[in-house]
Amino acid sequence: MRGYRPVFVKITAVIFMLIMPMALLYTYYSEKSLEVIDGQITDNNESRLFFLKNQIESNIDRLSLSSSVLTRDSSIMDLQLNLLTEDYYQTLYYQTQVKEKLQLQSLSSNWRNDLSVYLPESRRRISTNPGDTFDMKEMKLSPAGVWRLHPGSGTANPYYQMFVWDPYLAKEQNREPVAVFEVRFAVDNIRRMLGDYKQDNPGKSFLLTAYGTAYGAVSSDDATARETGRLLLQGPLKESGHRSLEIGGEDTFISYAYLPSLGAYLVDYVPLDVIHAPVVQSRRMFYLSFVVLALLALIASYLLYQHVQKPVTEVVKGLRSFERGNYSFRIRERFHNEFDYMRLRFNEMAEQTQHLINDVYEEQNRSRLATLKQLQSQIHPHFLYNCLSFIAACAKAGETETIREMVYHLGDYYRYTTRVENQRPLLEEEVNQARNYLHIYAFRLERLDFVLNIPPDMLAEPVPRLFLQPVVENAIIHGVEPQPEAGTIRVTGVQEGPYNLLRVEDSGAGMTEEQIAGYMKELELPMNEQTGCGLWNVNQRLKQQYGPGSGIRLDASPGLGGLRVTLRWKREHEGGQPSENAADARR
Repeated sequence: MRGYRPVFVKITAVIFMLIMPMALLYTYYSEKSLEVIDGQITDNNESRLFFLKNQIESNIDRLSLSSSVLTRDSSIMDLQLNLLTEDYYQTLYYQTQVKEKLQLQSLSSNWRNDLSVYLPESRRRISTNPGDTFDMKEMKLSPAGVWRLHPGSGTANPYYQMFVWDPYLAKEQNREPVAVFEVRFAVDNIRRMLGDYKQDNPGKSFLLTAYGTAYGAVSSDDATARETGRLLLQGPLKESGHRSLEIGGEDTFISYAYLPSLGAYLVDYVPLDVIHAPVVQSRRMFYLSFVVLALLALIASYLLYQHVQKPVTEVVKGLRSFERGNYSFRIRERFHNEFDYMRLRFNEMAEQTQHLINDVYEEQNRSRLATLKQLQSQIHPHFLYNCLSFIAACAKAGETETIREMVYHLGDYYRYTTRVENQRPLLEEEVNQARNYLHIYAFRLERLDFVLNIPPDMLAEPVPRLFLQPVVENAIIHGVEPQPEAGTIRVTGVQEGPYNLLRVEDSGAGMTEEQIAGYMKELELPMNEQTGCGLWNVNQRLKQQYGPGSGIRLDASPGLGGLRVTLRWKREHEGGQPSENAADARR
């Protein structure tokens, strides 16, 4: 029977064929989702970062504009004139007026700032914050209209500072200015805007100068911001853009935008784990559910195997045993479900079938035994009459020695033939019976010669009673006797694997291949009037007692030229102690 795959394997394969495409599709779509999220995050961060940049630039421009407004204020000119006239009261009045206007300009900005004006001619400085420091040397070295960062030291906070000369080109032309305006704003203003920017967003933002100084939303973020800025400044930066860097062992998405007024960058960075967290968590939940479902499917498949396929397999095993002729097979295992009923019914059916087959075999054996005994009772008298006639002729001729040998072999022959109680004699006894028969026939047919060559190991094998003598008789009657010249009968035994073989050959005319094939077919058919009883009976008895592979095979004799009949049966016994005269006998 062609091999098959168990149902359990098929169901498991189908389950994985169903769920694996789902897992692959989900993995593909989740990767696409991450790409879409990355794109949306990029666009969103850039738009928000540009919005923050515009706000910062707007505040810086407003502070820069305040110094330009002050250069056109007449109060400063009045103050300078009164300082030259040394009118104390008018000077105090205009000084107060200038200070008030500085404060008004300072308060007009959203950022906390400090405004001051320095009058070089009188060396007088007016500021909204009288406690701040002023360095004349720094003022002279600073370029006009450019914001410069002062990192601060100790408890001093960092700040940006810008100087504006009046007239504006006085510094470039090395002329003495009428007044120098100073604008300051603390970096804390930018920190607050960075904090507001990141309130509803993951990650962190910071201000990065071209020199690597960085300021986060809070001062505690400065160290991380400086390290991130250092990595970012290792490559060329555009006006704006984004990058992916590994920071602290984490993949990080970075967006940046350039602030031209400060010569610095606004930087926003978010760990990719934070961006991808919802999708990654959803994917993990899916994979966990996928594994749980796969395990449940395997458990369901195993239960199906245990409670359905296994019982069916046992029934199939029983049916195959029946096909091989093993009717004693029973299903022993209990299944604790509806298949127990099938098991009970199958075992009952098997038991009934075995009883019926045994009854039929016993009846067939009894019928064959009765037929054999009937044939023996019909053949023996005729054979005896011929032998007695031969003895009488020898007596008239005075051949007493021939009569003695004839009577000796004839007595042994009939003694074995009439003892029917043992239906399983040894092969040694069957060979002796065939030898007696050949001796008797050789006395009557003087041109008959015979050879028996049987290995000693085979002689101890139990065999069916009278299964060799009918074959020898068939070789004499149909092979040697019809020929006018001398003839030979040769009986040899061999062992091939688990089988014993007895070959009975004659030197007769033999049969053609077509005749042999036709006779072999008749041996397999039920016996009828045209089928000979001897060979057919021996063939059926060997098949029934020793199973498939046993029986009779006909072919041409390669040595004697006649017909060769081979008896083949499975070996049952090893060894034995046969008598010496049974191994080799010759005429």
